[in-house]
Amino acid sequence: TGKSALVNYTNDKVKKACENDFILVYLNGFVCIDDQQALKEIAKELCPKNELADLNLNSFASTMTFLLETLNSGDKGRQSVIFVLDEFDLFTQHHNQHLLYNLFDLSQSKSTPLAVIGLTCRQDVMELMEKRVKSRFSHRQYFLFGPPTFEEYLSIAQDILCPATVSATAWPTHVTAVLTSPDNKIKTYLERVYNFNRSIQLLKNCLTWVAVHIDSSSPTINVDLFEEKLIDVFKDSKAVLIRSLSKLECCILIAMARLSTKHANQPFNLEMVLFEYKEFVTFEGGKIDALPNHDLAVQALEKMIKSQLVRTLSSRQSKVQKDYKLMYLNIDIMDFTNILKTCNLPSNVQKWAQSILTF
Repeated sequence: TGKSALVNYTNDKVKKACENDFILVYLNGFVCIDDQQALKEIAKELCPKNELADLNLNSFASTMTFLLETLNSGDKGRQSVIFVLDEFDLFTQHHNQHLLYNLFDLSQSKSTPLAVIGLTCRQDVMELMEKRVKSRFSHRQYFLFGPPTFEEYLSIAQDILCPATVSATAWPTHVTAVLTSPDNKIKTYLERVYNFNRSIQLLKNCLTWVAVHIDSSSPTINVDLFEEKLIDVFKDSKAVLIRSLSKLECCILIAMARLSTKHANQPFNLEMVLFEYKEFVTFEGGKIDALPNHDLAVQALEKMIKSQLVRTLSSRQSKVQKDYKLMYLNIDIMDFTNILKTCNLPSNVQKWAQSILTF
């Protein structure tokens, strides 16, 4: 949605206006997996090398004490410090949220010219903060536009393929026909990319691959090249994971895929999945294994979450029972059904799996 681009653009403008009279400390939640790692990164940004050599970075307490003293020292004429916490929701998962508490506490002090900017995709991030941390938060929030609809996605694709510098009239007409025709495979392939990942950068990569192969001998968009690029995009270890699943785990995953397709990619829970599986067992009339033991179903679900075949809606659903925790399927439906064709499953299960595409 352009969060990082907005911060970078603003940072460049402020640098020119303030003549670099501030220090920017960038921390990423994927890199700083705990407060100690984050403190090490902050120390490297703020402390001179000669002081850093004398500092014991392996001690959390001493590092925190030193940084607090450093940030609290000085007068109003000193350089300001701006902290940018990318993947802010991951910092809320750190033990006791010590780092967030101290940064927010310091930002309220008049003697410390300090600001904290958090970037996250999670709209429920306020609920992830502890009360003592939330009480020191300024509650200033800026929401950027969400991901585009598929129609907007197609419009962006057309703008990428037909930049303003193109003078030929035949090419824009051809692109419009390709993207609007319901029978054209390119539109179907773009929908698969959209459902897999709505990143505009990924869309640019796919279209650039097709565009560079257009020449006078082949002046139209090549469907085969687009399909080749799609295979490369979707090529990952998930196919190996799915083929390694037991029959029960495959059936649970199929039930999830049916729910996801039936309800237009809305989240589901284990209770809904088991009900979908129960309907299949009833329909088959004893030709398939009965409803699995509840504990086995929970174990199968936990395995899929760990393998990232399924992702939970929120990491802080601790008060919600396991059966009712909301989740999404984390695989492309079309790829999933194609992978299942290569799995050693009974014919009735294969037929049930292929029925996913009929919704």
